[in-house]
Parts: sequence; structure tokens; C-alpha cells
Amino acid sequence: MPNHFTLRWRLVPVCLGFALSVFAQDQRAGSIRGTVVDEKGAPLSQAKVNADALDGRQRASFVRYVETDEQGHFLIDRLEWGNYAVFAMKEESGYPNLGASLYSNDIFPTVTIASTAPTADLRIQLGPKAGILLGSVTDATNGGPLNSGFRLTRAAAPDKWLSTSAPPNYRILLPSSTEVLLEVSAPGFRTWAPAGPLQLRPGEEQRLDISLEPSHDPSLRQSKFLVPEGYIGWVLLDYEVKDAEPVSTENGLEVFRFPANGILETSSTGPQRGAEDTYLYYTKNGSVREITTDYRSGKGMIWGQHEGTRNGTLSQFGFFVGTEQQYKKYQMRETRPGPIPPP
Repeated sequence: MPNHFTLRWRLVPVCLGFALSVFAQDQRAGSIRGTVVDEKGAPLSQAKVNADALDGRQRASFVRYVETDEQGHFLIDRLEWGNYAVFAMKEESGYPNLGASLYSNDIFPTVTIASTAPTADLRIQLGPKAGILLGSVTDATNGGPLNSGFRLTRAAAPDKWLSTSAPPNYRILLPSSTEVLLEVSAPGFRTWAPAGPLQLRPGEEQRLDISLEPSHDPSLRQSKFLVPEGYIGWVLLDYEVKDAEPVSTENGLEVFRFPANGILETSSTGPQRGAEDTYLYYTKNGSVREITTDYRSGKGMIWGQHEGTRNGTLSQFGFFVGTEQQYKKYQMRETRPGPIPPP
């Protein structure tokens, strides 16, 4: 059994190694500071700035964003020596993320920090503003809102593109004075594209409401979702849960019957995205009736379908049951399933 003297000598090298490591990291800690201005040269506050290492390093510190202050100043510190590309954006004001080649056209400022010059100074001028495309994406059959994917591509440079997800009421920035190809898609629906490329002036807004046609893919497994009669609120399906009960099947369809608390755990597989699912109310005596999805008449009752993960694996599905007004009031409660108590 080791004595105290031996233990003390074993601990000393470890502590020294840690101290030397910290000292080495501090000796290699550089920074990038500067100012972000708009196209007229005025300081831009609350712009987001980040630095990407140009040598292929992938570390969390290199993708963190800092915000500019009221004078447009920013500071990114704790950077190792090397070459960096520096990007800025303020999307709410029409300045897109120049870290995406769709917007920057691969033209961006670079800096070098080293032991001889540990701090780099930079002035970033944003502008011109992007064009703004906004509108809604709906189901062509019933007017239901759809979460969708947007793919934007420079018509003259197909290798410069951006793919992003968007809510039913979307707002997308387009590089201005540039022809852009657009594709809009959603699981279970045909991909939609306009007749030709879009081109907007700096700061110009264009509204484009899009209706997607169902693909009616028979290979997708349909599901039935049953919620208690009169239920209003979010429900959550937690599937592929070990030791949980499997759900029943009806004519080859999985039937997901939510209890009164709105949370269902099952060992069965989850629903397939894009399938033509059915939503029903059930009563205590066993009768069922369809939940209306007639959104055009303002009577739609199913909203906010979303997927989630458990331990990094896709294993959850949820949605809201209620009127549009109720959904808008409680739409931030996806992580809090359960019925909404009466007023």
C-alpha cells in the first residue's frame, strides 16, 4: 500500500502538467476586434459576428457568435494562432449570414493572428441588403399550414446554394440583384418551384404564398391519432421506448391513442413523415369522430406537427389540438405536453 510520500510525488507532475497546459493555451490566445457598419458606413449594433478557422479546424470556439455593441464594436477572443474568415449578419434588418456562399459569393474578409500580432483589427461593411421573400406554405387540399424546406441556388453558380427549413409563415432572405432558383418541399408533397428564377432589389419585399400538392405516396405507412374528446393542448408521442406497450393496429394502420394527460409512450415505431394520417376524437364509450382539418373555413384543429429526439435519436412526434387562436396563444409549449386548463 503506497505511503503519503509516494502519493504526493505522484500528484505533483499531474498538477504541473495542467498548469503548463493552461499557460501554453494562454500564450496562444489571440483575438479579433473591430467594427461592423452598414452600407452607408453607420455603426450597426446587435449584429452577430463569428470567426471560422481557414485550416479546417472544427471547434466550438470557432463557431460562437458575439454581438456588436451600440457603436458597432465587437471582440472575439480566446483564438489560437492562424488564419480566419470573419462573417457578420443581422438577418432581422435584412443583412444575411455572409458565412453562406449563397450570400457572400465566397467574398469575405480574412485576418491572421500570431505571436507577433496577437490581435487583428477589422472593419466589416455589410450591404447591400438582401431581398426579402415572405408568405405562407399550405396543403393544397385543405389549406393546412406546412413546415417546409427551402433550397436557394444562384442561377449563375449552381455550387452556391443554401438549404433551410421554414415555418408555415416564412421569411427568407435572397441575395439581392441576383437571379435565384427556388425549390420548396415537404414530406409527402410534390416539390414546388416557380416558373423561373427570382430576382429582388436590395430591401425589396415580395410575397409568395405557396400551395403544395400531396404526392399520395402509397409506400408511406399511414397512422391514426386518437385524442380524448374535447382535448385542447399539445400531445406528445414517445415511440420505440423499451419495455413500453406496443400500440394496436387497425386494417394495417398503427393506432396511437393518447391518454388524458396527452403523453403516449410505446415500444412501436413512430409515424412516417409525409403519410396521409388521420386525426380523431374518441369518447369513453368507444365512439370516434374525425377532427376537422378544414383550414380554409377557419375550422382546422391540428397544428404545429413536429419531431423530436431522445438521446440523439429521432423518437418523438407531437402536435397541437385546438383552434388557430388557441394554437397561437400556446404555440411555445411544444416541450410541455398536456391539456390546457380551462380559464
